Amino acid sequence: MRILTTPQTLKPTPSRQYFVLGSCSINNGGCDPNAICSKDSCMAGIKCTCKTGYTNTGTSSKVVCKATCSINNGGCDPNAICSQDSCKAGIKCTCKIGYTNTSPSSTVVCKDSCNINNGGCDPNAACTHDPSTNAVVCTCKTGFTNIGSSSKVVCQAKCRINNGGCDPNAICSPDSCMAGIKCTCKT
Repeated sequence: MRILTTPQTLKPTPSRQYFVLGSCSINNGGCDPNAICSKDSCMAGIKCTCKTGYTNTGTSSKVVCKATCSINNGGCDPNAICSQDSCKAGIKCTCKIGYTNTSPSSTVVCKDSCNINNGGCDPNAACTHDPSTNAVVCTCKTGFTNIGSSSKVVCQAKCRINNGGCDPNAICSPDSCMAGIKCTCKT
């Protein structure tokens, strides 16, 4: 907050505009453009207060308002994106792609999506991240095949589908070495 007292007219200098101290109607009272100028009846002057979404990075006598997101990511989780929220006149924290908000409160806490319910992947799928977008990628584990779609992976044991491709006179069983299945002749 900046308090300016004693209404007076400043003399012009090459780097300063004319304004009347004690008047918020001219040049925002000398306050930062991202500050609100208001009369201070106690000090018989004006006070400068940063608008919501901005933080004073100056001093109490020289208020300098910076966008809150530009300072320490607005207090958001390191895995969140900070943005100005015009509806609430403040900041909004949104988890980056590949991260999920795990906080039940209004404070956003972003955790790796793969560490929470396997990223929404099928229990028989491995959860990883796309290297370029960080989006969750579900890949069926060895011995399983996707019977869903690329956007909704559903993993089914290969042996449960058409006997895993084994001969009708063979028994299909999981095998981690080969193609995920092993065919053994019935006796």
